[in-house]
This record gives sequence, C-alpha cells and structure tokens, in this order.
Amino acid sequence: MIELEQKDFEELVLVALVTLPDQFRTALKNIDVVVEDFPPMDVLKRTGVANGYGLLGLYQGVPLRDRGPHYSGTLPDKISVFKVPLESSVDTVDELMPLVQHVVLHELGHYFGLSDEEMRESRGDLH
Repeated sequence: MIELEQKDFEELVLVALVTLPDQFRTALKNIDVVVEDFPPMDVLKRTGVANGYGLLGLYQGVPLRDRGPHYSGTLPDKISVFKVPLESSVDTVDELMPLVQHVVLHELGHYFGLSDEEMRESRGDLH
C-alpha cells in the first residue's frame, strides 16, 4: 500500500483525463470528476459492495446516450475516484498510475452509456 498527498493523487486523476483521446475529452459535458477517500456508506449499500475497499470508482448520473432533447438544467454527473482503495491495491506509484487510468476510463465508459459487459466485450476486461 502507498499513500500520496491529496494533491499528488488528484494530479494522477488529472493526467488520466487530459491524456484521453480528443474525441472523448471534448465530448465530456456536464460532468465532475472528484477524488474521495472512500465510498460513502449509502453507495456501498446501493451497490452491494461489502466494504469500502471493494469499490475503486463510481459513475452517478444520466449517461450521455440516454440524454434526450429535454436534458437541461440538471446538476452535473459525477465520477468519484476512491483514493484509499486504489492506494491499497498497489505497492508503487508506477503501479498506481495505470490503475487510476483504468478506473477513470471505466467510469467514463458508463458516462458514455456502456455497461460493464459492453466494456469487457469491446476493450477487454475493464471491470
């Protein structure tokens, strides 16, 4: 397990976002990406995850492909990246960066409307 300063971890998330291909990065509309230490208890209950270490990221919102012509005036969708579970999954920063990129990409897949199964079929196991 490693422990980074909050700003250093946020930098890894930012790098994961800015290195996305242009067509994906420019398609991001009305979405916030945040770093949280652990998933909240209500999220664990809703997702059926037994403990906070079992969830690395979470997308909450209306997927882009489900937004109709009347989609407006809503709060931003949210991608949460959970710092402590991610840090506890690796031994080095070199291992952490690809894992953070993987989690961000996976949650963005949900933003674009892909299910876990669709992501596994199209890009390998992103779950």
